[in-house]
Amino acid sequence: MALIEAKQLSFCYKTGESSVPVLRGIDLRVEEGDFLAIQGASGSGKSTLLYILGCLLRPDSGTLKLDGREITSLDRTEMARVRNKTIGFVFQQFHLLPRANILENILLPAHYPAEEAVILPEHRERAIGLARQLGVDGQLRHLPNQLSGGQQQRVAIARALMNDSRIILADEPTGNLDSKNAAMILDLLKDLNHQGRTIVLITHDPEVARQCSRIYHMRDGLFTEVEELRPRRTAEPVQNFATRNFASEGSSGAGGPHKHFRPLAAYLKLGIASLPLAWENVRRNRARSLLTMLGITIGVAAVLAMITLGQFTKNRILESYETLGVNKLAIRGWPNWNLKASDKVGTFFRFFNWERDLLPMSATFSDEIRLMSPVLDSWNATANYAGKTISKELQIFGVSPDYLHITNRQLIAGRNMNPFHVENKAGVCIIGFDIAQRLLTGVAPVGQILYVQDGNSNYACTVIGVMKSQTTNSTWQKPNLQILVPYTFFQAIASDWWTAQIDQAVLQLHSRSDVEKTSKMVKAYFIQKYGKSGRFSVDSDGVLVAQMKKFLNLFAVMLASIAVISLLVGGIGITNMMLVSVSERFKELGLRKAVGATDFSIRVQLLVESVLLCGIAGLAGIILGFSTYEALIFGASKLVSKLQFEWVVEPGAVILSVISILVVGISSGLAPAIKAEKLEVIEALRSE
Repeated sequence: MALIEAKQLSFCYKTGESSVPVLRGIDLRVEEGDFLAIQGASGSGKSTLLYILGCLLRPDSGTLKLDGREITSLDRTEMARVRNKTIGFVFQQFHLLPRANILENILLPAHYPAEEAVILPEHRERAIGLARQLGVDGQLRHLPNQLSGGQQQRVAIARALMNDSRIILADEPTGNLDSKNAAMILDLLKDLNHQGRTIVLITHDPEVARQCSRIYHMRDGLFTEVEELRPRRTAEPVQNFATRNFASEGSSGAGGPHKHFRPLAAYLKLGIASLPLAWENVRRNRARSLLTMLGITIGVAAVLAMITLGQFTKNRILESYETLGVNKLAIRGWPNWNLKASDKVGTFFRFFNWERDLLPMSATFSDEIRLMSPVLDSWNATANYAGKTISKELQIFGVSPDYLHITNRQLIAGRNMNPFHVENKAGVCIIGFDIAQRLLTGVAPVGQILYVQDGNSNYACTVIGVMKSQTTNSTWQKPNLQILVPYTFFQAIASDWWTAQIDQAVLQLHSRSDVEKTSKMVKAYFIQKYGKSGRFSVDSDGVLVAQMKKFLNLFAVMLASIAVISLLVGGIGITNMMLVSVSERFKELGLRKAVGATDFSIRVQLLVESVLLCGIAGLAGIILGFSTYEALIFGASKLVSKLQFEWVVEPGAVILSVISILVVGISSGLAPAIKAEKLEVIEALRSE
């Protein structure tokens, strides 16, 4: 059985709507161990035939069998595997990776197909051994441009032998060499043939052709003559190094290497395996990579910093509003005197009761309600001290100790009332600033006894605190003319039954509670409990808070949008860089495909490079963003007295930043990856 058997191979190069025939029905039979030359003038079709034999091109018609297997019907992935495991190429232009050292160039075929390849110490030992046999072991750390033409061609031969290829296809291997180096390369090819390898050599030089055992003369896409120079030698098939030592177990793995649509696991597996190669490519273009990554770094830093600062600012503004009482609710309830006889009522509402109504309600909404106080009030009182009187606009409030905290009132003297005062109906009071100024001038207010007349009720209370002056725009409520007493004391001295009833309570909500939503829940609680027997209302600044939250959310979205735009610009920079990189690396990508890289390998390699660039830049961006917003918070804390510096980590911003890195990395590399995987090997190798 022939090692290579071609029948009626035809091929045309198509330019627009016209086509140029190159091969016109070629028949060729190559036995194991042959050393043959295909000789012809430029344009005779010999190189095209070599590319078809090497699975780099598909014939338009005809059949090609390799070791008895029909290969013209194989898909691109399977043909890449054939090139990698069976065929070694030696090109006239050498086609070495310019930024990879000699050892890396020799090892190149061992990296593919990347879906299953694993570089082991045995591979490196073999590459070094081949370099030693071919006399380039002293240049393993050199770059190709540091070697002579003859040395570069020997490196190319070593690369062709890396996987112990059975077939060596040499395209004008001496065309760019002087006579001495040309003779040396031909001697090397002869030695390889004596070792059992089958060699097909393309040349236009009759002297080179006559070094082979058989010459096929070619003209205008046809063989015109076959010249036998030496007897065909028999040879044992070469045992393939890659197959012998490192046969793939992944060819039937997840998705299989021949499937067009692979699961995510296949991408992750190959992506992890491609990281070292991607890192090398990034490292070899340091300056361009750093400039490209700068845009992503700034974009990610902007996303993290702006979202975090937006949320931080939002929280601080809402907290400052909360200190003004915007997270305060006032629940009011009265008996429904218009209740109809037909209205079914379970429990009749007769004003609020602290133990029966308010405490259970607070427990029910404990996640929302932080503090609570009943409020009883009187507007017709008169206060007297040492012959001085205040009667106009004086207000008496019966409250609990939490009232001061709920209303954010501060004391300039004395102390707040406590639960003991409430429990024992103690006659103590906290007075407004103007009361102290007008009645208690010249004396220490705390400990003095005020006499209060409220309708038919007269009582005395001991001053235990004085409230700080507070401004207001209200025309009817005067906070500096208020007297606060324990609500139980207020009920005890109330002038009538109606005044002693609790018809309202004030609530302070937790900072993260939704004021508007909680208002509705509290009102619904009492309606469900008492039905139509009571009339309930809840007053709050929830509308103000809701509008403020909408504005702050819009503000945060605007900041995030600006950050995302900057990140998008960075992503476009990565895409442009990768597209330019693909254009500059046509020959490199073509060479990788020639030695066995599948379309999937190339696609994942480009995606991994893009994700790696974005990952490194993104990590730097996260560090920069964190440092930036913490520095801004620190600076603001020095300028704003009430703002305290704190270490802020916004999980949502961090998660969004990480997601952005991955999305930008993948999306930026997708177009270049698709462009690269669609490259035709020959077009890429011939590109300038």
